[in-house]
Amino acid sequence: MKKLIIYLLLSIGFVVMIMPFAWMIITSFKMPSEVQQWPPKWYTKNFFSKRDVKVETKIGAVRTLKGISLSEALSFTSSKEEDNVLNISVEDDPFYRGVLTIDIKGFDYIERLSNSQFQNWLKNVDIPIEIQYDTPENFFEEVFLYFNSGSKPYFNRLEYISNLTGKFDSAISGINLISKFVNRRIKDKSEQEKFKIFLNSMKEQLFSTKEIIKKYKAGKYLVLENDEIKNIYDILSSLDLNYNGENVLNKVYNNKVVDVIKSEIKILEFYLKVYDYFKNIQSKVVNSSIVAKVMSKDEKYELLKNEISKIDNPILEEILSEKDLKDLPEKFSKKVDKYFMNEYAISISQLNSLKSLIVSYKNLLIEKNIDYTYILKSGNFNDLKYVSDERLKDSNTYKIFISKLENISSRIRNLDKFLKELMLYTDYVDEVRRVYNNSMNAWKIIKAPEFVKNIRVKNGEVIEIELSNVSPIYLSDDNLKMVSLKFSFGEVIKNVFQNYVDAWNSAPFGRYYLNTVFVATATTVLEVILASMAAYAFSWMNFPGKNLIFGIFLATMMVPGEVLLVPNFITISKFGWIDTYYALIIPWIVSVFAIFLMRQHFLAIPRELFDASKIDGCSHWKFLWKIVVPLSKPVIITGALLKFVGSWNGFLWVLIVTNSDKYRTLPVGLQNFSSDVGTLYNQLMAAATFSILPVILLFLFTQQHFVRGIARTGLK
Repeated sequence: MKKLIIYLLLSIGFVVMIMPFAWMIITSFKMPSEVQQWPPKWYTKNFFSKRDVKVETKIGAVRTLKGISLSEALSFTSSKEEDNVLNISVEDDPFYRGVLTIDIKGFDYIERLSNSQFQNWLKNVDIPIEIQYDTPENFFEEVFLYFNSGSKPYFNRLEYISNLTGKFDSAISGINLISKFVNRRIKDKSEQEKFKIFLNSMKEQLFSTKEIIKKYKAGKYLVLENDEIKNIYDILSSLDLNYNGENVLNKVYNNKVVDVIKSEIKILEFYLKVYDYFKNIQSKVVNSSIVAKVMSKDEKYELLKNEISKIDNPILEEILSEKDLKDLPEKFSKKVDKYFMNEYAISISQLNSLKSLIVSYKNLLIEKNIDYTYILKSGNFNDLKYVSDERLKDSNTYKIFISKLENISSRIRNLDKFLKELMLYTDYVDEVRRVYNNSMNAWKIIKAPEFVKNIRVKNGEVIEIELSNVSPIYLSDDNLKMVSLKFSFGEVIKNVFQNYVDAWNSAPFGRYYLNTVFVATATTVLEVILASMAAYAFSWMNFPGKNLIFGIFLATMMVPGEVLLVPNFITISKFGWIDTYYALIIPWIVSVFAIFLMRQHFLAIPRELFDASKIDGCSHWKFLWKIVVPLSKPVIITGALLKFVGSWNGFLWVLIVTNSDKYRTLPVGLQNFSSDVGTLYNQLMAAATFSILPVILLFLFTQQHFVRGIARTGLK
C-alpha cells in the first residue's frame, strides 16, 4: 500500500512538472485566435484537414505590403492601385496553403453597365452627398465606400444609431422650445390649442420612434445590413411630420423638426435607390465556384520569370541574367540606386531625399489624373512641369515641390534628365515589386468562372481575385462570409509547425543560435579549466591562508548577482567591451560553486594515488590533468552542464551589454515577440521550444554523468 501511495504521488508530481512544458508545446502549435481562447483547449485547428475561414469582401484596394526595404519604401507610390481586383479580407487566422474553395456560385453580376443607360437613370436621382466618378462602376464603388465599406462608413452601426437618435433628441428639443412660444406668438386661441395638441402628439411619436431606432444598436455586424437600413427608412417615412394648419411658428417647426428628420430620409432614400438599381442591373449568374491550390516554389518562380520578362529595362535585364530571382525587388532597387549615384555623382542620402520628394509629387499627379508616364516618355520633365504649372497652380504640395527643386537645381548636373529618369525608374521599382509579390502569392486555379483571371493570397490575410471584363464591384454585394480549405497530410504537418517557421523568420534566430552556442561553449570550457585548477589548488596543494581564501571564495556566493551588475557594467564599459563577445564571456568564466563542487570531489580521491605519482616524477600539472580530471569526469560534466545551461539561459546581462543582433543570444531574441501592442504567445512558445531543445537533448545524453557527479561530490 505504501508503495502504491508513493508511486501515485510520484505520478502526480511528474504530471504537475510536465504540464507547463506540455502546455507550451501545444500553445506553439496554435493559431493566434486560439491562444486567448477560454476555456483553453488541448488541440488546435492546425491538426485538422479541413477548415472554414471567415472573410469579408472589401471594396477598393487593400494594402498588404510587409518587409520591404528602405530603398523600396522610398520608391513606393501609395496612390497607385491595381485595377479589376476583388479583394476579400480574411477576418480569421491566416492561412498559407491547401485547396481553397470560394463559393460564389449563384452570385449576380454584369460585365459593364452602359454609360448612357446609367446617365438616364441618374437624371431622376437627387444626390445628397458629394461623389466624384468617371464610370458607373466608379460611382457605385464611391457610394458603397461612403456608406458601407470605407474607413469610417456612414452606416457604422453604433455611430449611425447614435447620430440618428441625436437628431430625434434635437427635434424633441425643438418642439419643447416652440411650445414655450405658442401662447405668446399665436393669437388665435383655437389655433393655439390645435398646435399644442399636434406638438404633444408629435413629441410622443418622436420619442417612441427613437426608442424603436435604439434597438438597432445591437446587431450581428458592425455596419448596418441593407434590410435594417430599409426598416429604418420605412420607420422614418411612416412619421407624419407635416402640420396642416397655418401659424407664425410653422417655419420654425419645419426648420427645427421636419427638416432634421427629412434630411435623413433623403439620404436613406438615395442609398436604397442606388442599391436597388445596382441589384436590378445584374442580369447574369455565376455558374461555378472558385477552387484554387497553392503553388510550389518552383511554379511561383516559373510564373515570375514569365511575367517579369515583359518589363523592358536594361538594369532589370542585367539582374535577370544572373538567374537568381530571390528578393528581386530589393536587388533591382539597389541596382537602380547605384546607377543614379554613379551617373549623377550624388550620395545615397541625397538620392533618398529626392526619391521621397518625387514620390510625393507623383502621388499628387495621380490624384489629379495627370498621365505623367506618357508625358515623360514622349517628352521631358519640363513638358510635365508645364502641364503641372497649369493644373496644379493652386496646390500647396506642388509649390513646396517646386521650391525644393530650385534649392537642389545647382547641385545636380543635367537636372531635367535626372528627374525624368528618377520618376520613370521609381515606376519600374513599383512594377517589379508588384509582379514579384503577385507571382510569389499566386495560387493555381483548378476551377473557376471564365472571367476569373488569377487568384492570389497575400500573407494569408487577403484573397485577391483578378477579374477579366467584369468589374469587382458587381461581385462585392453578395453575402460572402466564409471560404473553405482542405489540406493534405503533408500540409497539415506544415500547418502544425507554421508558428516555428514564422518565429524563426521573425528575427535572425540563426545568428542568435550561433551566438548562444559560442558563448555557452566558451564560458563552459574556460570555467571547467579554471575551476579545475582552483579546486586542485584548494584540495591538493598547501599554501599560507588556503582555508581563509577558500572561505572568502565561499562568502562571495552569498552576494546576489544583481548587486554585481552595475560594477561589472562599468568595468566592461571602461574596457570598451560593450557589444562584443568579451563582455558576454570574460565576466562569467569563474564560478565559485564549480570550484567548490570539484574541490569536494577531489578531496575524495585516495592520497595514495598522489604519492605514487610523485614517486614516478609526476608534477602537480600532470597529476591534475592525467589522473584527477579523468577520475572526476562525472562531477566535471555536472559542473559543465550546470554552467552551459546557465549561460544558455542568460538574459539580463546579455540584454544590457549588447546593442545589436550581431551579439545577442536566444533568450534576448525571445523579446521580439512582445511589444506595447501585445505578445504573440504562439510564436513565443514556438521560439522558446526550439531555444530550449538543445539543452534538453544535452541533459538526456549526460544525465547519467550528472546524477553520478552529484552523488560523488560528498554533498550532504
